[in-house]
Amino acid sequence: MTGGTPRSDRRLGLWPALTVVAGSMLGIGIFIAPPEVAADISGSGYFLLIWAFGGFAALCGALSVAELGGMLPQAGGDYPYLRLAYGPGIAFSAGWLQLLATFPGSLAAMAVGVATYQLPVLAGERFAEAIHLGPLVIQAPTFWAAVIVLVLTALNHIGVVVSGRVQILLTTAPLVILMIASVVLVGGVGVEQIVAWADHGVVAEPPSAAQWARAYLPVYFAYSGWNAAIYIGGEIRDPGRNLPRSVIGGTCLVVVLYLVLCGGYLSLFPLSELAGVGEAGTAAAREIFGAVGVIGVTTLILLAMLGSINGTVLTGSRIAFAMAEGGDCVRSAARLHPRFGTPVVALWGQAALALLLIATQTFSQLMDYASCAMLITGTLTVLSVMILRRRLPNLHRPYRLHLYPLAPVFYAVSSLVVVVVLLTNFDPSVFLSVGWFALALLFHAVVLRKRKVPSDQEIMAAASPRDEP
Repeated sequence: MTGGTPRSDRRLGLWPALTVVAGSMLGIGIFIAPPEVAADISGSGYFLLIWAFGGFAALCGALSVAELGGMLPQAGGDYPYLRLAYGPGIAFSAGWLQLLATFPGSLAAMAVGVATYQLPVLAGERFAEAIHLGPLVIQAPTFWAAVIVLVLTALNHIGVVVSGRVQILLTTAPLVILMIASVVLVGGVGVEQIVAWADHGVVAEPPSAAQWARAYLPVYFAYSGWNAAIYIGGEIRDPGRNLPRSVIGGTCLVVVLYLVLCGGYLSLFPLSELAGVGEAGTAAAREIFGAVGVIGVTTLILLAMLGSINGTVLTGSRIAFAMAEGGDCVRSAARLHPRFGTPVVALWGQAALALLLIATQTFSQLMDYASCAMLITGTLTVLSVMILRRRLPNLHRPYRLHLYPLAPVFYAVSSLVVVVVLLTNFDPSVFLSVGWFALALLFHAVVLRKRKVPSDQEIMAAASPRDEP
């Protein structure tokens, strides 16, 4: 490994690459987001429509970044592409937004979700009781969410091999859960009911623009992970063929599964009741299987959530590591443990931010906070496809986005409309995310503008080597 970027041997074929994309998207969102959406949307048809819209937007985003992943396979997620497309200021600001909001916010939201919904079901109501530490009283979800973050950060501290083995064990759970749940929900309550909701559910008064925008945030959170193409582009054999196929196939698989599950939820619960179930997967299991079956299903959901949290701990710390190597984060974030070879400062700094958010924000606030940050950075990354086509038209692109520029334009416009509507309605999560981005941009302009930055050629030279002839 040189400069934090692994050498690519292009070992992934079509099916492994497709499962990477699907596995990155599958997670806790489809269990915790539907009640949040139902609280803002009136009418089951509108409920299904916003999930379909979110799935199409995710597909447009995934197709766009597939071109980036094949063109320049690099470590660090969005950050290297933003730096190449927009320059150091935007890359610096977007990178810090990810470090301050996207990853710690996602960690905190998922950990609080586990502590609120799964642990009391599996371990008893004592896990819902407040914790007394001397004179300090800590609410149970806050305490156990902090424990989850600390334990999984410690696991990643020990080494990527140990963490990776745990991740392999846990990441199969979401797909298994969703496949089983899909069969049960669709087969148990009838396909005809789900089709009826989709065909005739739009009978309520249309939601307002603010309600659409608010409901879109948890949907976006649930579909997040479509940008996995950035991480796997340099590892895929014949990326010009397999990369777009894996992105399209993986994303479409998740979209279909999510729509089926949402249709199943609507068949089990009226929309007003769905808004109050807390976590839809466990509630659906209780409705179908009763008290006995709910333990098994909740255990699987718990494994899926822990897998998502562990993957986020790993990915977020690597972005801090890549930024530190580029001089855009404190140099200590690039420090590797002498024995385990892990970026320990980046890991524990991320954990500290997540703990702060857990202590100060509610579950809904955490999900909105992370989603807004992802909307901003995702839009910038998708639009960088268009910018780099103009700036570097002769750069080799194993995969070129078809129907260009419809996909990036649709994704960017839909995301920006949501952000603008939320800003005009004074949504605090949006103001906080936009504020972090603006503050980082100002800091870079005032403090770091005279700093020497790598040229385009140096950034591209940091990419993983291409296949040997």
